[in-house]
Amino acid sequence: MNQRSCRFVQIADVHYVVPTHARVGWPELVEKLPEQVRACELIDSMLPAALEQIYTEIRPDFVVYTGDQVNAGWDEEGLANQHGWQQLLAEYGSDAVPTYHVFGNHDRPRERFIEIYGESIYSFECNGRHFAVLDSGVMGPEEGAIDLTVADRGIDELAGMLAAADGAPAAVLLHFYMIPTGIEGYSFRRAEEAIRILAGYDRIVPVFNGHAHGGRAEVVGGAPYLTARSFIEAPFAFHLHELTEDVLRTDEYVLDPKRGKWSGYTKGVYDIGLRG
Repeated sequence: MNQRSCRFVQIADVHYVVPTHARVGWPELVEKLPEQVRACELIDSMLPAALEQIYTEIRPDFVVYTGDQVNAGWDEEGLANQHGWQQLLAEYGSDAVPTYHVFGNHDRPRERFIEIYGESIYSFECNGRHFAVLDSGVMGPEEGAIDLTVADRGIDELAGMLAAADGAPAAVLLHFYMIPTGIEGYSFRRAEEAIRILAGYDRIVPVFNGHAHGGRAEVVGGAPYLTARSFIEAPFAFHLHELTEDVLRTDEYVLDPKRGKWSGYTKGVYDIGLRG
């Protein structure tokens, strides 16, 4: 087993929109930010600046966008948003650092998401650490048909990932949260069963999600359930997580107008070692 740590950046809830906007420098960006509720028209400036810092200074093993890559993925507007988002990542992404995408309710319809990004339920490995990506579906009937089979398939994927991990460090990525359970439109629809499966694994498994823009961190049964702050709303954050053999360290980076960059601080250190 590879004993290296896995360091990854999580960016949640970008809500990208077109038309594209000319990139502006820090003085102008700082002037505009207080005017924004969701800074959609500034993403063409903010995200490239963040990615430059991520790829040159932080140098993670991968970057994951945990849902709501675009503000609206449906209809012709949604297709334009998705194409614009792909162009932005093509211009400012890195061929050397893998990028993963999680299905968010604003990224619907699922068929379009899968055509662009690939499957919405899958697993992958990073330096001996195993990850399962789950599909949270949509919030409610007003967003389209609720497909409960995606939660069922997520449970199967989760169990399969843990079996393949075979005692190695593991983690879960999704858009909706698992804790608290049973909140329609916000909780993963098979959360209680997923939590039981995670609790039965040999070691503690952290869960990372977006969706609730204000962010939250809870520890339940010894396991950290971490909701990332959104990138689109103040304080315009992204997160760096590092999984060692026994510890998860999570740092939050927030936009620092005085420094002209994102400033990081350690938000939590959690045990992810063997149980008992």
